[in-house]
Amino acid sequence: MNPLFAMVLGLMPVAARAEEPIQYQLSISAAEAAPRITVTMTLRGDADGTTELDLPSNWAGSNGLWRNVGGWRVRGGTISDTAKPEVKRIRHAPHARLTIRYDVTDPDPLPPGADYHKALPWIERDWITLHGEGVIVIPSGGQERPARFGWGRLPAGWRVASDLDTPPADLTANKVATAIFIGGRDLRLIERRIGATPLRLALLGQWAFSDAQLADRALAVISVENAMLGASPIPFLVTLTPLTQPRPTSLSYGGTGRTAGFALTGTPNMPFRDLPRLLGHEYAHRWFKSTGDDDANGYWLTEGFNDWFSAQAMLRTGDWTAARWAEELNAVLKRHTTSPALALTAQQRFDRFWTDQAASQFPYDEGQLTATIIDAALRRSGKPGLLPLLVALNRAGGLGDRARAEAAIEAALPGALATTQAMLTREGLARLTPDLLPCGTIKVESGAPQFTLDPSPIPCPALAGPAPAP
Repeated sequence: MNPLFAMVLGLMPVAARAEEPIQYQLSISAAEAAPRITVTMTLRGDADGTTELDLPSNWAGSNGLWRNVGGWRVRGGTISDTAKPEVKRIRHAPHARLTIRYDVTDPDPLPPGADYHKALPWIERDWITLHGEGVIVIPSGGQERPARFGWGRLPAGWRVASDLDTPPADLTANKVATAIFIGGRDLRLIERRIGATPLRLALLGQWAFSDAQLADRALAVISVENAMLGASPIPFLVTLTPLTQPRPTSLSYGGTGRTAGFALTGTPNMPFRDLPRLLGHEYAHRWFKSTGDDDANGYWLTEGFNDWFSAQAMLRTGDWTAARWAEELNAVLKRHTTSPALALTAQQRFDRFWTDQAASQFPYDEGQLTATIIDAALRRSGKPGLLPLLVALNRAGGLGDRARAEAAIEAALPGALATTQAMLTREGLARLTPDLLPCGTIKVESGAPQFTLDPSPIPCPALAGPAPAP
């Protein structure tokens, strides 16, 4: 036999083993105070006999997430600490099959409230909600290794759901670590369909609207946004988890968007009037997601342009009238004009993003106003507006690529992005021209701009125009 051919044959089993998917399983067992959650990983160890594990670390403003996983049990090797608390080391035979089990704990005995940390596991007596970033362990350097996920044993009477229940063909360890997991004794599961594609909802708690209302609005919003970007539907999961109220009038709600799902949270008095926009924003994160470093310096695009896009969707679904669009725009103008974050540098806003409400809101408003002004400038130049440009960007590889987005805007309107962003400073906001936006006028009083909608019978045809052809 050719020696080189023999060597290649000898390497083939090693390569095949290295490509074996990492098996993840999440089990829930009943306990007296709160259920016990156990994650089981099955994988091939590294060739050198040492496999390191990256534990949850920092995400969404929470640090030290490695404290929420523990009780390690390993079959096929011996686990030990390293100099870094977020890294564990396993010694084993080369390419040994490893079975790793660990428990997930909730550091806060109280249910989540308005000041919740979404990175922490929420493990209550009768329900759980988890984000993968806070609970899933990945072999060091193995983010793109193929993976599989399944539910293990569950308490009697429990239901569970994850956006991994219908996994993508290219499921990786990193996608498991950015998934949603929800379960409970009273979890309600609802399904709608966009053609043959399922849209699932998994709901906890009681709300000021019905489950059917939420499902119907989600279906309408998602269908419209798919059409706006010429995108095919994908299997999708929407979860909803209740927050406690320190006072009966306390109101809080928000969401975390993922590629194949999003997780909503809110106090029980979350108004139905605001729900469609929340659904639209979170679903749009299917496309408006960072393709590089996920930092707040890019949120003007992934959050702010998303806000502009989802506002356009509200007009197309009929959830907003043109008057409501103007009302929401004025709220953004006022908030941005009076924001304390205008006095901060870009680096200061970045550093304070997770701890300062004004710094956190700033890129949302800056990005939405940038998109609004760029859209108007494109229309004045005879072009069809911003949406077709976003469609082209999406086809080219994603709406979260800052460099590509900036280059596309620059090519369409040279100098417009820099001019617009300079305009959105404290001095520039006071000099917004009356005819800056279509369908109305801007009047600046005491440095604060206010948009007045044109009272003509069809005031904003451009705002609610048809979606571009796919």
